[in-house]
Amino acid sequence: MQFLAFFVISAITCLIYSLVKAKGKERKRFTKPETVLLHQVSPTDLSVSGSPFCLKLETFLRMTKIPYENEYGMKFSKKGKVPWIEFNGQEIADSNFCIRFLMKEFRVDLDTHLNCTERAIGHSIRTMLEENFYWTMSHYCWFSDYAAEMREKLLGQLFPPLKYLAYFMLKRKVKNYLWSHGMGRHNEQEIYGIAERDLLAVSEILGQKKFLFGDKPCLADAGLFAFTACSAWELPASPFAKIIRTKATNLGEHAQRMKELYYPDWDRIISKKKQI
Repeated sequence: MQFLAFFVISAITCLIYSLVKAKGKERKRFTKPETVLLHQVSPTDLSVSGSPFCLKLETFLRMTKIPYENEYGMKFSKKGKVPWIEFNGQEIADSNFCIRFLMKEFRVDLDTHLNCTERAIGHSIRTMLEENFYWTMSHYCWFSDYAAEMREKLLGQLFPPLKYLAYFMLKRKVKNYLWSHGMGRHNEQEIYGIAERDLLAVSEILGQKKFLFGDKPCLADAGLFAFTACSAWELPASPFAKIIRTKATNLGEHAQRMKELYYPDWDRIISKKKQI
C-alpha cells in the first residue's frame, strides 16, 4: 500500500512538472557569442520580476552593461533554482555565483570605489537580505492572506485539481524549508518583527545618501533595490511595504532612483507582459 501511494504521488508529481514546464513555454535559445542568456521568472503585473534574486542579477547586468537576453519561464538550473545563466556554452547557477563568474569573465567590478570596510558592509547587507529577510518574504507569500494570490500567479493556468495538488506539495516543501532555516519556528508577529529590524538596519546605513555608500551605486545597491522592489511594489499590501512607506521611506526613494537609472523601460516590460 505504501509503495502504491508513493508510485501515485510520483506519477502526479511528474505530470505536474511537465505541465509547469509547458506553461513556461521553454525552447532552445541560441544567443550571440559573448551574450549572456538569463533564465528567470516572467515579469508580473506589478514588477519586472517577482523574484529578488532574478531582479538583482538582471540589475547587475544592466549596471555593468553586459550584453544579455532574457529567457523567461520555469526552466530551473541543475541546482533546481532560478535565476541561472548560459554563456558561451557554460551553465552557471545561483545569482551570486553568476555575478562572480561574470565579474571575472567581463572584468567588471561595481565596488571599485569602495574601501575594504565598505565592501564588507555591502557584503553583510546582501547576506542579511538574502539569507534572513528573504525567508520573512517567503512566509508572507505562502502562509498569509496573500497565499491564494501566490497560488494563482504560479499555477493559475493548471487544471484545478492539479493546481491545488501542486500548490499543496509546494507549500509543504516551503514549510519544511522555513522550519529548517529556523524562520518557520517563529510565530507571525515574531517573523514580521525580524523583517522590520532588517529593513530599518539597512535604512539606517543608507541614511540620506543617494546610494548606500554615496553618489555612486555598488553591487549591494543592486541587491537592496531588488528586495525593496519585490517586497514593496510586488507585495503592496505586505507588512514590508508598510514599513517602507512609513518608517523606511528612504528605501523606497532608493528603489525609485535605481529604477529610473537602470530601468527606463520598466513600464514597457510590464505592459508587454500584460498583452501576452
